[in-house]
Amino acid sequence: MAQYYDPPTCFTIRNEIAELATLRVGLNRFCTAHAVAGKTVTQLQVVLDEIVSNIIKYAWPDGGKHELSVRMSASAKSIQMEVVDDGQAFDPLTARAPDHTPPERRRRPGGVGIHITKQLVDDISYFRDHGCNHIVLTKRYDGSGIQSQEN
Repeated sequence: MAQYYDPPTCFTIRNEIAELATLRVGLNRFCTAHAVAGKTVTQLQVVLDEIVSNIIKYAWPDGGKHELSVRMSASAKSIQMEVVDDGQAFDPLTARAPDHTPPERRRRPGGVGIHITKQLVDDISYFRDHGCNHIVLTKRYDGSGIQSQEN
């Protein structure tokens, strides 16, 4: 298990799509501080956008104002992001694979964002604790600002 540097960087946002801009800026600053290469930053951005936008869209079917948090930590070899929300339980690891129905047929929606996320990170885990969803995403990098050949 990687030893993550303290303290982690934490962001709390409202459940509004416009709040994704706050996370993008925060992720970019965090990655700059940890010498994360551009390709890895882009992959982390896609992952964070997919996970958080899905939470904002689907975690609270009754609507209302809610908050979710993102905690970012770095070790010499990896970045870890933990996204926490108090919405309805949803384990992204159990999501169905995307529908590859030919375009001339009607496709069922969903699954593509989570599939992309699984392809872009090295590890994804989920647990529910005290009424909150916790999605933990880990992406390896070499810590020198040069993209690792692992992905």
